[in-house]
Amino acid sequence: MSYRINMYENMSYLRTEPEWGARPVPPAPEVNFYDLIRESVFRFPLKTALVFFDRKITYREMDELSDRFAAALSEMGVQKGDRVAVILPLSAQAVIAFHAIIKIGAISVPCNVMFKQDEFIYILNDSGANTVICLDLLCPVIEQIKCKTGLRQVISVHLKDFSGPDAWIPLLVQNEKQPVPGAIDMMELLESTPPRPPKVDINAREDTALIIYTAGTTGPPKGVILTHYSMVNALLAQCHTVGIEHNDVNLQILPMFHIGGYYLMLHPDLYQGATTVLMPLFDPTEYLKAFERYQVNTLLGIPTVFVALLNHPDIKKYDFSNLRICIAAGAPVPGELQKNWYETTRVELSQGWGMTECNAGAIVNLPNKVNPDSIGVPIFGEVKIIDPETGEMLPRGETGEILFRGPQGAKGYWDKPGETRETFQTDGWLHTGDAGYISDDGFIFFVDRIKDLIIASGYNISPFEVESFIMKHPSVIEAAVIGITDEYRGETVKAYIVLKEEFRGKTTEDEIMDFCKEHMATYKRPRVIEFVDELPKSAIGKVLRRVLKERELAKE
Repeated sequence: MSYRINMYENMSYLRTEPEWGARPVPPAPEVNFYDLIRESVFRFPLKTALVFFDRKITYREMDELSDRFAAALSEMGVQKGDRVAVILPLSAQAVIAFHAIIKIGAISVPCNVMFKQDEFIYILNDSGANTVICLDLLCPVIEQIKCKTGLRQVISVHLKDFSGPDAWIPLLVQNEKQPVPGAIDMMELLESTPPRPPKVDINAREDTALIIYTAGTTGPPKGVILTHYSMVNALLAQCHTVGIEHNDVNLQILPMFHIGGYYLMLHPDLYQGATTVLMPLFDPTEYLKAFERYQVNTLLGIPTVFVALLNHPDIKKYDFSNLRICIAAGAPVPGELQKNWYETTRVELSQGWGMTECNAGAIVNLPNKVNPDSIGVPIFGEVKIIDPETGEMLPRGETGEILFRGPQGAKGYWDKPGETRETFQTDGWLHTGDAGYISDDGFIFFVDRIKDLIIASGYNISPFEVESFIMKHPSVIEAAVIGITDEYRGETVKAYIVLKEEFRGKTTEDEIMDFCKEHMATYKRPRVIEFVDELPKSAIGKVLRRVLKERELAKE
């Protein structure tokens, strides 16, 4: 065994060790991202690739449908490098559209289906999209704003075009199909176009496959540029280190306007020849039914999904014996949630960390390197912790900014050279804006978003840490903590708390206050508590502390 010298011993630096993962990550070929999926089409043509509204779609059918749609887009004038906006929930049509777009070398620009007119206008104009593939229910919105954008053509999608006869359909999309004025029907294109898309040459390192817009915290949203090569690296890293197998069945709810919708676990599954069950809207009851019906064995979601499942009245009626991988990501995972999940399912709920700029999961607990309290280790790359003020690497155990570097990293921000220079260093390191530290035994611990840290009387307080303590109280389902203005301390801690149904109107603020006094240092505990029926959340269910801060500012 060769000995590798670590010049950063006792410093906050980690790089991936091959033995940590389930399998070593193979070299990444410089190909069109879809070429990795095409391998499974050749190996498993008749196997089920996707299940959507109880309709099963084989690998061969999925490939042919995207060939047909790619050819149709080409006939409509979409060329290599053109941006195609996609406004769809997670669905078979969203998968087919993405594959079709990249097959002809065009660039997919997914948009959140919950956007309003101004948000659509901004992204369509910023990206320069000239074609949009849109949920039929949203086509009237697009028609209204079309004159304010560079859009030339609209393709409408009716979700029930791909559904089984007795499938559960969310109420929001139960509309009957009708002609959409000014739009071309996707289904008509699929039925009328031969599956012969044009061949295109791809420079994998340079050609963009995907632009995903992230929320702007200090300015407008930024489009993250993901090349074919960075996406290939992200797929291979996620698949091999986590240990996705060809006989896995994944139940997916992360949408494809979120980076997790591509790798956690849709495309790793498709690369291995596994099956993904797509659910466009999270409903705990239907989720559990699908889990049992399709004998799902891998689950990945944000923490609120697991909270909702654990609080479902029938959770103990379901058999979790097939379950083997459970990962929570997208937000910090409280220890109490991990404990409760294991007690219910006997499967560890591990956690990971990632962001669009590093192509989803970059730090994860791996099969051979596990500490459930941590966010894990780099799955395919390097991490270091620096002093945000000086840029110097910190000793282990000290909190600073997390920096990541790996071949799956994004190329930069679309048409934003200034912001690209601020975030992406020329030597490949990515500024994440997250605070954390590396322990002496080589695990990475997330503290919080640097901008979310509360500074009270000179102390740095992590909202996540306080939330984790509060969630240990038996009456609490969820908690969100922010800093509010305080004349004496500068800031003080306020907690928004959602109580379990049976404790509403019974548990008091004083009871929570007393509990916090027993479990955390005086300077950390909440001074203000507000019980709420629900917390504001994003489209994927992530708690939006920003909205709570805006509410407090409005009060002030």
